[in-house]
Amino acid sequence: MRKAFRMLLITAFFMLFCFPAYAAPNQDDESLEGTGIALPIASFNELYGKPGSSADAVSRLDKNASIRLYDIQIQDAEVQFKADIQYGNESKTLAASGELFKSYKQQSSINSVVGDLSDSGGQFDVLLFEIYNDKAADKTIADNRLRNAPHLKLYIKDRADQLLLFELALPDSLKNVVVTHDKKIDTMKDFFWFARVIAPYEQKELPTDEPLKRMLGVRNPSDGFGTTAVGYFSDWVHSTTYYASFYIGNDLVQAYSLPYGSWKALDVTNESTWTNSFKIAERVSVNGTTDRRLDNPFRYQNVKLATAVGAKSTIVHAMIDGRLSSGSTGSKLGMKIFEKLHTRLLPAAPSISEIRSWINAIIDTGTDKDVVLGTSNIKLNSDPTVVEGANSKNHQLFRYTDINGTNTGHHLILQTTVQYESDTKTSATANGVMTAKWDVYYNGLLHDSSSNEVTFTYYVAP
Repeated sequence: MRKAFRMLLITAFFMLFCFPAYAAPNQDDESLEGTGIALPIASFNELYGKPGSSADAVSRLDKNASIRLYDIQIQDAEVQFKADIQYGNESKTLAASGELFKSYKQQSSINSVVGDLSDSGGQFDVLLFEIYNDKAADKTIADNRLRNAPHLKLYIKDRADQLLLFELALPDSLKNVVVTHDKKIDTMKDFFWFARVIAPYEQKELPTDEPLKRMLGVRNPSDGFGTTAVGYFSDWVHSTTYYASFYIGNDLVQAYSLPYGSWKALDVTNESTWTNSFKIAERVSVNGTTDRRLDNPFRYQNVKLATAVGAKSTIVHAMIDGRLSSGSTGSKLGMKIFEKLHTRLLPAAPSISEIRSWINAIIDTGTDKDVVLGTSNIKLNSDPTVVEGANSKNHQLFRYTDINGTNTGHHLILQTTVQYESDTKTSATANGVMTAKWDVYYNGLLHDSSSNEVTFTYYVAP
């Protein structure tokens, strides 16, 4: 008997310690239910995206969609949940997950968190996910009773271009969500979410005239802006300004974005440092009032800066600096570097057109290199070059640069050290070229590609 009991204990011991442990599933059954409005995107445009639209036009429609959110899980800055949605004759499940960010509204001390979410089931695009935990007046579309109360916004569209707008009272489980990081969410998933479903009222390039430059804060020539002399910081402005406008309910939203830049070349006696930069002047306004909390929907990528020297000159050192959406001075970023080596086979006194051809031949190529902004020599080769340049690749620029010199916004700077290079030991007048080239994106699509070129002459001597 004792032997049999002993065997039973041994068997129990092995069952307890030799089988894998089993974790019980999450038993949190809290869910959030409510109703919303489903309508074709074309109808939403007619009701909410035209001159004379009413802010209440959509909310007056019948609530014809229902939703139940469940399995809501938030850890650090990540959120995931499921939602069963019924509308029309459809019954679908949204399986959403993604990262949380501070909304632009937090700049006004409003407690708002937004998400960059995707649907793993591929049935919906999440246009806006906002946890609004505040009582300050807020814009709502589907349920105006929630304008001064904490609420959850979930705006999505399906593959048949049906828009679903849900605004629900905020549950307790979402009232303590805090985002501590300061990474920026794409404005198309925050303030400008509507630009993914509402067609612009106008989208065009405006001639960059003096009134427009004044409105965007670009200085006039009488303020020293526009100087084109070697030895001074000089400036260029793109001939057109990118522009888009929208009617959203009873609001007119306007976005302007103007590429411009500064350059400085010096006469070369032994060596000197030259500067070539790309900047942005921009404005987003609501009903004519500038809102500096808002990021511009026009985004610049593949910003390329090139500097080329002429007679009896070479570049011996180059540095890239600035501030982009992914980093600023001291950040390590992947970029492309392009350059043309100095050789005795090159023309002794190249013309502007010859120097331009050197840049054009390599500006769209380059070698990938990790660059520490502001601190690292970006040159690929230790030998002297006649062209040096960098490409920001997919790192974005879109925020306002203070033209008064503080450079708080996005910008890119190429600095080159130019030295005298000749066995003749004689002086010369040389040609120089600085080029800026960029792609501008809107709503994730390439909108335009353009460039600016500065040509000049300088004195070079040993």
